[in-house]
Amino acid sequence: MTMFINQMLGCLIIAACIGGAVGWLLRNVSAGKLTQQLADVTAMMHLKEQMLEKARYQLRDSASKVQPLKEEELPTSQERSMIVGNQCVDTDRLRARLQESESAGGLVEWLDVQLTQRDEQHRIALHEVELQLAERDRRIGELEQHLLQLKMQAEDNETLKAAYTHPVAQQIDKAA
Repeated sequence: MTMFINQMLGCLIIAACIGGAVGWLLRNVSAGKLTQQLADVTAMMHLKEQMLEKARYQLRDSASKVQPLKEEELPTSQERSMIVGNQCVDTDRLRARLQESESAGGLVEWLDVQLTQRDEQHRIALHEVELQLAERDRRIGELEQHLLQLKMQAEDNETLKAAYTHPVAQQIDKAA
């Protein structure tokens, strides 16, 4: 009987240790790294968006300067070629920034998918731990009930033992 009670207590201790370890793991293993990467990429996207807006503004400004204001102020062919050259450089810079923004956007989407998958995995693991804890609590309740029954049986056995040994002891005393 003591061995059975010791086994029950050992199982309870092991279950508590497993529950504590799983809880600690769930708290400390998070998607913080991916969240930080997502925040970094988002900040980079905002910066590139600002740069793109600035380049658009400069391009519009350059375009407005290119349009002839009056018929007598037509630019020379050399001035036109410089203006066109500047516009080409601005256009190339704008294309490069646009490509960088698109690649960063793809990275943001990939990080978002990774974060969503990790979040789902954590929710599943948490649900499993909650189920295990509920099962452990149910088993603890059953074991406590069983332990209470065993204690009651032990008390009943002690009462019966006392009830039977007392008359026997009296008869032995009378016989002696």
